[in-house]
Amino acid sequence: MNLLLFLIFACLEIGTIGYVFLKMQEYPMELKLGIIVAVSIIVAIVLRKIGKKAKGFLKKAVIEAIEWADTLIWSGVFAFLIMYFFLQAFKIPSGSMRNTLLEGDHLFVNKFVYGTRIFYPIISDSTIKIKMKRVLVIKKPKRGDIVVFAAPPQALEPQEREAGIKKDFVKRCIGIPGDTIEVKKKKLYINDVLQKESYVIISDIYNDNIMTRDKFGPLTVPEGSYFMMGDNRDNSKDSRYWGTLDEKYIKGKPLLIYWPPKRVRLVK
Repeated sequence: MNLLLFLIFACLEIGTIGYVFLKMQEYPMELKLGIIVAVSIIVAIVLRKIGKKAKGFLKKAVIEAIEWADTLIWSGVFAFLIMYFFLQAFKIPSGSMRNTLLEGDHLFVNKFVYGTRIFYPIISDSTIKIKMKRVLVIKKPKRGDIVVFAAPPQALEPQEREAGIKKDFVKRCIGIPGDTIEVKKKKLYINDVLQKESYVIISDIYNDNIMTRDKFGPLTVPEGSYFMMGDNRDNSKDSRYWGTLDEKYIKGKPLLIYWPPKRVRLVK
């Protein structure tokens, strides 16, 4: 019986790690680490109970498995704290930020610069709501900042929303609260002033029939929100399509491209 339990929980741990990294690739790393840590804690508790009665080879195997489970727990907790409060690894999923950031670039994101997001429950009328508060704010996003943020629901495809999929996006902050944004014949105007954007790629000619892409606004950015656009202007689904970004979704600022080697550089 002890041997059977050992095999079941050893397979549970291995299977969880495999499932998290192979089947949950679109989910935040913090969530994946949380699942691994939670399962590892359960496995470690069960294995310790099995170890009290185990003998011989099984006892040695259980001790080894407990050491692995403990290592996963503490490594996962440490990595979770680092990634939740300070630094997150991020992979560029699309070409919307070409040529500033390319598909497949791996980044380290500074999550501390815009303040750490703290989530806490609020009980009201017998229901529990999750609220978010920013603490230790160093600065707020400014025009021109490249920002990593959790995709708001309206930016996801209907099937993604139904499946509960979470994604992170990266765009450039174009407008801050109070700014009036307008695109006229592909040219960006902020507060009626034409912007010089050396980083922008325009790949298609102006088309009167593509109103949102080539002609947009004017729109005034509300308080607590930001207007985001991709540098690859004609190939970016951004605030022109899904609206302004609420501050609560902002995660951080790209710090460094660390992979591939030929692309290693600070992100500006």
